[in-house]
Amino acid sequence: MNPFAFLVFGILGASLLVLIFNGNDGTIGPMTESQFAGTVYLGLFGTVLAAGLFASGQRFGEMARQAGIWLAIIIMLVIGYEYRFELHDTAARVTSGLIPGEPVSSQSADGSLSVTINRRGRHFETSGTVNGSRQTFLVDTGASTVVLTEENARKAGIDPDSLDFHIPVATANGTAMAARVTGLDIAIGGITRRNITALVASDSQLSSNLLGMNFLDTLHSFEVRRDRMVLRN
Repeated sequence: MNPFAFLVFGILGASLLVLIFNGNDGTIGPMTESQFAGTVYLGLFGTVLAAGLFASGQRFGEMARQAGIWLAIIIMLVIGYEYRFELHDTAARVTSGLIPGEPVSSQSADGSLSVTINRRGRHFETSGTVNGSRQTFLVDTGASTVVLTEENARKAGIDPDSLDFHIPVATANGTAMAARVTGLDIAIGGITRRNITALVASDSQLSSNLLGMNFLDTLHSFEVRRDRMVLRN
């Protein structure tokens, strides 16, 4: 029998005997059963890898180099998995820097989600979606509801020609007439709210969507920190 095959069967047999005679206390020496199984798996993986290298007939130096490469790859994968949340946050921040207005979503250890919006000039401007349509919002704590422009309403699947513009709203350009729409799905970063009510104002009176208080009030909290706003789900 090939010595490596003998070693593999030996490891499996010894591990099986340990599990059979260990009892049901859930531990094997200083390790839990899951840790013991992981150690056995790594031992088998290393044995199979070594068998493959020796079977290839390569020189020891070349085998050591390849083993080092594989070891480095495995270590990088383990580190990437352990720090996956931190890497995701870093990637989101880089994306936010490259794409102005892109919100940064992050998740804490307790599972709570927060979205950071960076200030652009005098305003907090962020990208989001309305009914799946990608759009841009100005965060306006002075607006009681979300307000969409006619053009952006069309992008979200709403026909402004079928709306009744009878609600007066105050805008930077004065008083405008708006129409009420319901059942919108609005997402900012990783935060999504469904069945949101909004107003649609004419493009001549409003140049950008407004993210109003009826969206912000659904959050756990929100706060302004100098040049950024943090929304907490």
